[in-house]
Amino acid sequence: MMHRQAEIEAERIGVGVTPEAQRLFDALSKTLPVHWDKTDIVVMKEVRVCSPYLPENVSGGTSAANERVKKVLDFERKRQHVRVPGQF
Repeated sequence: MMHRQAEIEAERIGVGVTPEAQRLFDALSKTLPVHWDKTDIVVMKEVRVCSPYLPENVSGGTSAANERVKKVLDFERKRQHVRVPGQF
């Protein structure tokens, strides 16, 4: 039983990807089904996000699915780059 859970956890960790890519994957995984295909993030089994994981690197899927993934990526990238108050 625990073995399958470990496999699921391992599938969520990208191999050879940047910490930022992993954070984007984790953010997408909160609301959408995602998995790694080597270093590409595959969302809803149809939308592919390739390095460097910008909205313009999103391809495939329906236009609605494609737009949704782009919005999440854009939001997450902005959120990750917002400075903490008091830091310069």
